[in-house]
Amino acid sequence: MNQELLYKYFRGTATIEEEKRILDWVEASEENREAFLKERMIFDVALFSDRQSSKKKTFRLAPILKWGMRIAAVIIIGVCAYFMTNDYLYNKLAQPQTITVPAGQRAQITLADGTRVWLNAQSTLTYASNFGRGERNVELDGEAYFEVAKNKDIPFYVHTEMNKVKVVGTCFNVCAYKDSKEFETTLVEGIVDIYPANNNKVITRLQKDEFFGNYDGKCKKVILPSYEYLRWKEGLYCFDDVPFSCILTKLEKYYNVKITVSDPKLLNYDSCTGKFREQDGIEHILRTISKDHPFEFSINEEKDSIFIYEK
Repeated sequence: MNQELLYKYFRGTATIEEEKRILDWVEASEENREAFLKERMIFDVALFSDRQSSKKKTFRLAPILKWGMRIAAVIIIGVCAYFMTNDYLYNKLAQPQTITVPAGQRAQITLADGTRVWLNAQSTLTYASNFGRGERNVELDGEAYFEVAKNKDIPFYVHTEMNKVKVVGTCFNVCAYKDSKEFETTLVEGIVDIYPANNNKVITRLQKDEFFGNYDGKCKKVILPSYEYLRWKEGLYCFDDVPFSCILTKLEKYYNVKITVSDPKLLNYDSCTGKFREQDGIEHILRTISKDHPFEFSINEEKDSIFIYEK
């Protein structure tokens, strides 16, 4: 298989036809699968070698495969999907579609109109069977990155519990887990309009590089200094002055574990900055953070529960 084509696939720029060609090639033999994984590892290592430019202390992690990348079946209701590592190529059927990504996994799909969607852990995307034919509406519970196919005649809407986003053709990220009372949108390219979930009165319009957050009714809009935190879709978890409590919440989703803290005062650490690879595992991440924020932790035999306590 042509290396340039494989790298297009890893970067998420391959066409639908190219994706299918690659997936068919991978499934043809174990030798092809091993070659694919080898190229993917080379690509990931090169990606991770990028230096993070920041005055703050940044945790640099070596690519040690401690837990490994958990690859399990994404629950896909009413769809057919080609499955390879964490990528899923969507084939539309005649039934309403719901795609659910369990904790500890990510997924990539291509919708009927050509829109590409990356879904983060514990996220669900739902859309009607006539998607792309007269309407382009999706419902999101969780986090997703969208590269929306341009269509001026049919706007693209992302509906969440708190807000909705209207676009024509653009790239943006939405994080809106149900019951979190938080909604965040980051615009990478194009223009988007933000609305309340229950009416069509525009709250604000985002331009390139702008971020909008709604935290239980308290809204803010700022210029985003970096796209680092959007690299979750590449298997990189980047934090910049993020509270320790928020990091623990994300780690629970990313690694499908339950984290318990013995004393709430251990959560009073609101300035954590670092760049982590998914493959390094949660143990390495917590151990690195604990160097500046003293705490100990233990993991049960099943590796699905972590207890954090005072050092």
